[in-house]
Amino acid sequence: MPEGRSSTPHVTVVVPTKNPIPLLDEQLRGLAKQDYTGVVDVVISDNGGNGALAEHVASHPLKDLLSLTYVDSSDSSGAAHARNRGVEKATGEFLAFCDADDVVHPVWIRELVALAQEHDLVGTAVETAGLNSDKALSWTPTTPPERQGKSPFLPFAIGASLGCWASVYREIGGMDNRYATSQDVEFSWRAQLAGYSLGFSHRQLVSYRLRDEFKPLVRQSYRLGYGFAKLQGDYRDRGCPPVRLRRVLYWWTLLLLGNPLVPSFITRISRGQWVRAVAAHTGEIRGGIRYRTFGW
Repeated sequence: MPEGRSSTPHVTVVVPTKNPIPLLDEQLRGLAKQDYTGVVDVVISDNGGNGALAEHVASHPLKDLLSLTYVDSSDSSGAAHARNRGVEKATGEFLAFCDADDVVHPVWIRELVALAQEHDLVGTAVETAGLNSDKALSWTPTTPPERQGKSPFLPFAIGASLGCWASVYREIGGMDNRYATSQDVEFSWRAQLAGYSLGFSHRQLVSYRLRDEFKPLVRQSYRLGYGFAKLQGDYRDRGCPPVRLRRVLYWWTLLLLGNPLVPSFITRISRGQWVRAVAAHTGEIRGGIRYRTFGW
Protein backbone atom coordinates (compact mmCIF):
# COMPACT_ATOMS: atom_id res chain seq x y z
CA MET A 1 0.00 0.00 0.00
CA PRO A 2 1.41 3.44 -0.91
CA GLU A 3 2.64 5.41 2.09
CA GLY A 4 0.05 7.63 3.72
CA ARG A 5 -3.03 5.67 2.66
CA SER A 6 -5.28 4.29 5.37
CA SER A 7 -6.58 0.72 5.48
CA THR A 8 -9.94 2.11 6.66
CA PRO A 9 -10.16 5.50 4.94
CA HIS A 10 -13.04 7.93 5.21
CA VAL A 11 -15.15 7.06 2.15
CA THR A 12 -17.37 9.49 0.26
CA VAL A 13 -19.91 7.78 -1.99
CA VAL A 14 -20.91 9.94 -4.97
CA VAL A 15 -24.28 9.14 -6.58
CA PRO A 16 -25.10 11.07 -9.79
CA THR A 17 -28.81 11.09 -10.53
CA LYS A 18 -31.58 12.17 -12.83
CA ASN A 19 -33.72 9.25 -11.81
CA PRO A 20 -37.06 9.03 -10.00
CA ILE A 21 -36.85 9.22 -6.23
CA PRO A 22 -38.10 5.64 -5.57
CA LEU A 23 -35.13 4.15 -7.44
CA LEU A 24 -32.68 6.38 -5.59
CA ASP A 25 -34.23 5.30 -2.30
CA GLU A 26 -33.54 1.66 -3.16
CA GLN A 27 -29.88 2.52 -3.65
CA LEU A 28 -29.75 4.51 -0.42
CA ARG A 29 -31.15 1.53 1.46
CA GLY A 30 -28.39 -0.58 -0.07
CA LEU A 31 -25.78 1.92 1.09
CA ALA A 32 -27.29 1.90 4.57
CA LYS A 33 -26.61 -1.86 4.79
CA GLN A 34 -22.85 -1.61 4.15
CA ASP A 35 -20.65 -3.60 6.53
CA TYR A 36 -17.65 -1.27 6.15
CA THR A 37 -16.35 -0.20 9.57
CA GLY A 38 -14.84 3.14 8.54
CA VAL A 39 -16.49 6.54 8.17
CA VAL A 40 -18.86 6.89 5.20
CA ASP A 41 -20.80 9.83 3.85
CA VAL A 42 -22.93 10.07 0.69
CA VAL A 43 -23.20 12.93 -1.83
CA ILE A 44 -26.28 13.01 -4.08
CA SER A 45 -25.40 14.97 -7.22
CA ASP A 46 -28.62 16.07 -8.92
CA ASN A 47 -28.04 16.55 -12.66
CA GLY A 48 -31.72 17.29 -13.25
CA GLY A 49 -32.07 20.25 -10.89
CA ASN A 50 -35.04 18.62 -9.19
CA GLY A 51 -36.30 20.80 -6.35
CA ALA A 52 -38.35 17.89 -5.04
CA LEU A 53 -35.20 15.80 -4.77
CA ALA A 54 -33.44 18.49 -2.75
CA GLU A 55 -36.34 18.51 -0.27
CA HIS A 56 -36.43 14.72 -0.26
CA VAL A 57 -32.74 14.45 0.65
CA ALA A 58 -33.05 17.16 3.31
CA SER A 59 -35.77 15.21 5.14
CA HIS A 60 -34.66 11.67 4.27
CA PRO A 61 -34.93 9.10 7.08
CA LEU A 62 -31.37 7.93 6.27
CA LYS A 63 -29.92 11.45 6.20
CA ASP A 64 -28.05 11.16 9.50
CA LEU A 65 -27.00 7.52 9.11
CA LEU A 66 -25.52 8.15 5.65
CA SER A 67 -24.46 11.78 6.28
CA LEU A 68 -26.34 12.75 3.12
CA THR A 69 -25.34 15.87 1.20
CA TYR A 70 -27.30 17.24 -1.76
CA VAL A 71 -25.49 18.97 -4.67
CA ASP A 72 -27.20 20.67 -7.62
CA SER A 73 -25.15 19.75 -10.71
CA SER A 74 -27.77 20.73 -13.29
CA ASP A 75 -25.73 23.61 -14.71
CA SER A 76 -24.27 21.16 -17.27
CA SER A 77 -25.84 17.89 -18.40
CA GLY A 78 -23.92 14.65 -18.10
CA ALA A 79 -22.97 11.95 -15.62
CA ALA A 80 -19.30 12.96 -15.74
CA HIS A 81 -20.15 16.52 -14.71
CA ALA A 82 -22.46 15.25 -11.98
CA ARG A 83 -19.70 13.05 -10.58
CA ASN A 84 -17.17 15.88 -10.72
CA ARG A 85 -19.50 18.26 -8.91
CA GLY A 86 -20.15 15.59 -6.32
CA VAL A 87 -16.41 15.16 -5.78
CA GLU A 88 -16.09 18.91 -5.18
CA LYS A 89 -18.21 18.39 -2.06
CA ALA A 90 -16.50 15.14 -1.04
CA THR A 91 -14.54 15.09 2.21
CA GLY A 92 -13.41 11.46 2.08
CA GLU A 93 -9.90 10.38 1.13
CA PHE A 94 -11.42 7.54 -0.89
CA LEU A 95 -14.23 7.99 -3.42
CA ALA A 96 -16.80 5.33 -4.34
CA PHE A 97 -19.16 5.83 -7.28
CA CYS A 98 -22.45 4.05 -7.92
CA ASP A 99 -25.55 4.81 -9.99
CA ALA A 100 -28.86 5.95 -8.54
CA ASP A 101 -30.97 3.21 -10.15
CA ASP A 102 -28.86 0.22 -9.06
CA VAL A 103 -28.42 -1.42 -5.64
CA VAL A 104 -25.00 -2.09 -4.10
CA HIS A 105 -24.41 -5.28 -2.12
CA PRO A 106 -23.57 -5.03 1.61
CA VAL A 107 -19.85 -5.78 1.11
CA TRP A 108 -19.41 -3.28 -1.73
CA ILE A 109 -17.50 -0.49 0.02
CA ARG A 110 -15.39 -2.92 2.06
CA GLU A 111 -14.32 -4.81 -1.06
CA LEU A 112 -13.51 -1.64 -3.01
CA VAL A 113 -11.33 -0.34 -0.17
CA ALA A 114 -9.58 -3.70 0.22
CA LEU A 115 -8.79 -3.81 -3.49
CA ALA A 116 -7.57 -0.20 -3.38
CA GLN A 117 -4.85 -1.11 -0.86
CA GLU A 118 -2.81 -2.20 -3.88
CA HIS A 119 -4.26 0.03 -6.61
CA ASP A 120 -5.10 3.66 -7.39
CA LEU A 121 -8.38 2.99 -9.20
CA VAL A 122 -10.62 -0.04 -8.69
CA GLY A 123 -13.86 -1.58 -9.89
CA THR A 124 -15.97 -4.70 -9.60
CA ALA A 125 -18.25 -6.73 -11.79
CA VAL A 126 -22.03 -6.29 -11.60
CA GLU A 127 -24.94 -8.73 -11.79
CA THR A 128 -28.34 -8.30 -13.43
CA ALA A 129 -30.36 -11.15 -11.92
CA GLY A 130 -31.39 -9.29 -8.78
CA LEU A 131 -33.40 -6.36 -10.16
CA ASN A 132 -34.60 -7.25 -13.64
CA SER A 133 -37.53 -8.97 -15.31
CA ASP A 134 -37.19 -11.96 -17.61
CA LYS A 135 -38.01 -9.63 -20.52
CA ALA A 136 -35.18 -7.24 -19.70
CA LEU A 137 -32.75 -10.11 -19.21
CA SER A 138 -33.70 -11.59 -22.58
CA TRP A 139 -33.02 -8.24 -24.27
CA THR A 140 -29.65 -7.64 -22.61
CA PRO A 141 -27.87 -10.89 -21.73
CA THR A 142 -25.50 -10.60 -18.79
CA THR A 143 -21.83 -10.32 -19.64
CA PRO A 144 -19.99 -13.02 -17.66
CA PRO A 145 -18.09 -11.46 -14.73
CA GLU A 146 -14.74 -12.63 -16.03
CA ARG A 147 -15.31 -10.57 -19.21
CA GLN A 148 -16.49 -7.38 -17.50
CA GLY A 149 -14.06 -4.49 -17.26
CA LYS A 150 -12.24 -5.51 -20.44
CA SER A 151 -11.91 -3.55 -23.68
CA PRO A 152 -9.93 -3.79 -26.93
CA PHE A 153 -7.38 -1.39 -25.43
CA LEU A 154 -6.96 -1.16 -21.62
CA PRO A 155 -9.11 -2.54 -18.77
CA PHE A 156 -11.58 -0.22 -17.08
CA ALA A 157 -13.68 0.17 -13.96
CA ILE A 158 -17.44 0.23 -14.53
CA GLY A 159 -19.03 3.53 -13.46
CA ALA A 160 -21.74 1.69 -11.53
CA SER A 161 -19.07 0.18 -9.25
CA LEU A 162 -15.95 2.33 -9.22
CA GLY A 163 -13.56 3.40 -6.47
CA CYS A 164 -10.65 5.82 -6.57
CA TRP A 165 -8.38 7.58 -4.12
CA ALA A 166 -9.55 11.19 -4.01
CA SER A 167 -6.04 12.52 -4.60
CA VAL A 168 -5.74 10.47 -7.80
CA TYR A 169 -9.17 11.55 -9.07
CA ARG A 170 -8.28 15.21 -8.61
CA GLU A 171 -4.73 14.89 -9.96
CA ILE A 172 -5.93 13.60 -13.33
CA GLY A 173 -8.76 16.11 -13.57
CA GLY A 174 -11.80 13.97 -12.85
CA MET A 175 -14.09 12.65 -15.55
CA ASP A 176 -14.37 14.20 -19.02
CA ASN A 177 -17.86 15.57 -19.69
CA ARG A 178 -17.19 15.75 -23.43
CA TYR A 179 -18.15 12.07 -23.46
CA ALA A 180 -21.90 11.50 -23.20
CA THR A 181 -21.21 7.80 -22.55
CA SER A 182 -18.16 5.67 -21.70
CA GLN A 183 -16.85 8.32 -19.30
CA ASP A 184 -15.84 5.50 -16.96
CA VAL A 185 -13.81 3.83 -19.70
CA GLU A 186 -12.14 7.09 -20.72
CA PHE A 187 -11.32 7.94 -17.10
CA SER A 188 -9.82 4.48 -16.53
CA TRP A 189 -7.73 4.64 -19.70
CA ARG A 190 -6.48 8.15 -18.93
CA ALA A 191 -5.54 7.16 -15.39
CA GLN A 192 -3.53 4.16 -16.55
CA LEU A 193 -1.78 6.13 -19.27
CA ALA A 194 -0.83 8.65 -16.56
CA GLY A 195 0.88 5.83 -14.64
CA TYR A 196 -1.82 4.88 -12.13
CA SER A 197 -2.77 1.26 -11.50
CA LEU A 198 -6.21 -0.27 -11.92
CA GLY A 199 -7.51 -3.26 -10.00
CA PHE A 200 -10.68 -5.10 -10.95
CA SER A 201 -12.58 -7.73 -8.98
CA HIS A 202 -14.77 -10.18 -10.86
CA ARG A 203 -17.01 -10.53 -7.82
CA GLN A 204 -20.45 -9.19 -8.74
CA LEU A 205 -21.08 -6.63 -6.01
CA VAL A 206 -23.79 -4.43 -7.55
CA SER A 207 -27.29 -5.28 -8.77
CA TYR A 208 -27.43 -3.45 -12.11
CA ARG A 209 -30.74 -2.28 -13.57
CA LEU A 210 -31.41 -2.89 -17.28
CA ARG A 211 -33.74 -1.05 -19.65
CA ASP A 212 -37.09 -2.86 -19.97
CA GLU A 213 -38.79 -0.62 -22.57
CA PHE A 214 -37.89 -0.48 -26.26
CA LYS A 215 -37.36 3.26 -26.71
CA PRO A 216 -34.98 3.70 -23.74
CA LEU A 217 -33.18 0.48 -24.75
CA VAL A 218 -32.66 1.67 -28.33
CA ARG A 219 -31.60 5.15 -27.23
CA GLN A 220 -29.10 3.82 -24.68
CA SER A 221 -27.67 1.20 -27.06
CA TYR A 222 -27.17 3.70 -29.88
CA ARG A 223 -25.49 6.21 -27.57
CA LEU A 224 -23.19 3.52 -26.16
CA GLY A 225 -22.16 2.38 -29.64
CA TYR A 226 -21.57 5.92 -30.85
CA GLY A 227 -19.79 7.02 -27.69
CA PHE A 228 -17.41 4.08 -27.58
CA ALA A 229 -16.54 4.59 -31.25
CA LYS A 230 -15.73 8.23 -30.46
CA LEU A 231 -13.55 7.14 -27.54
CA GLN A 232 -11.66 4.61 -29.67
CA GLY A 233 -11.09 7.24 -32.34
CA ASP A 234 -9.84 9.79 -29.81
CA TYR A 235 -7.38 7.30 -28.31
CA ARG A 236 -5.98 5.82 -31.53
CA ASP A 237 -2.88 8.01 -31.32
CA ARG A 238 -2.33 6.73 -27.77
CA GLY A 239 -2.35 3.07 -28.75
CA CYS A 240 -6.01 2.10 -29.00
CA PRO A 241 -6.43 -0.31 -31.92
CA PRO A 242 -8.86 0.59 -34.71
CA VAL A 243 -12.21 -1.10 -35.16
CA ARG A 244 -11.56 -3.63 -37.89
CA LEU A 245 -13.95 -3.33 -40.82
CA ARG A 246 -14.00 -7.10 -41.22
CA ARG A 247 -15.38 -7.35 -37.68
CA VAL A 248 -18.06 -4.78 -38.54
CA LEU A 249 -19.03 -6.75 -41.63
CA TYR A 250 -19.09 -9.97 -39.60
CA TRP A 251 -21.52 -8.51 -37.03
CA TRP A 252 -23.84 -7.01 -39.64
CA THR A 253 -23.93 -10.36 -41.44
CA LEU A 254 -24.95 -12.05 -38.18
CA LEU A 255 -27.64 -9.40 -37.58
CA LEU A 256 -29.00 -9.84 -41.09
CA LEU A 257 -29.19 -13.60 -40.67
CA GLY A 258 -30.68 -13.24 -37.18
CA ASN A 259 -33.36 -10.69 -38.02
CA PRO A 260 -36.84 -11.07 -36.43
CA LEU A 261 -38.29 -12.55 -39.65
CA VAL A 262 -36.27 -15.68 -38.90
CA PRO A 263 -37.86 -17.78 -36.11
CA SER A 264 -36.20 -17.26 -32.75
CA PHE A 265 -35.79 -21.01 -32.20
CA ILE A 266 -33.31 -20.86 -35.10
CA THR A 267 -31.53 -17.58 -34.27
CA ARG A 268 -31.57 -18.16 -30.47
CA ILE A 269 -31.92 -14.41 -29.85
CA SER A 270 -34.94 -12.37 -28.78
CA ARG A 271 -36.38 -9.49 -30.78
CA GLY A 272 -35.24 -7.07 -28.09
CA GLN A 273 -31.70 -8.44 -28.17
CA TRP A 274 -31.62 -8.02 -31.95
CA VAL A 275 -32.94 -4.44 -31.78
CA ARG A 276 -30.41 -3.56 -29.08
CA ALA A 277 -27.54 -4.93 -31.19
CA VAL A 278 -28.69 -3.10 -34.33
CA ALA A 279 -28.93 0.18 -32.43
CA ALA A 280 -25.47 -0.27 -30.88
CA HIS A 281 -23.80 -1.17 -34.17
CA THR A 282 -25.56 1.66 -35.99
CA GLY A 283 -24.16 4.04 -33.41
CA GLU A 284 -20.74 2.44 -33.84
CA ILE A 285 -20.80 3.02 -37.60
CA ARG A 286 -21.86 6.66 -37.34
CA GLY A 287 -19.36 7.36 -34.57
CA GLY A 288 -16.65 5.40 -36.34
CA ILE A 289 -17.04 7.38 -39.55
CA ARG A 290 -17.06 10.73 -37.76
CA TYR A 291 -14.09 10.00 -35.49
CA ARG A 292 -12.08 7.86 -37.92
CA THR A 293 -12.23 4.78 -35.76
CA PHE A 294 -12.14 2.17 -38.52
CA GLY A 295 -9.18 0.36 -40.00
CA TRP A 296 -8.57 -2.71 -42.11
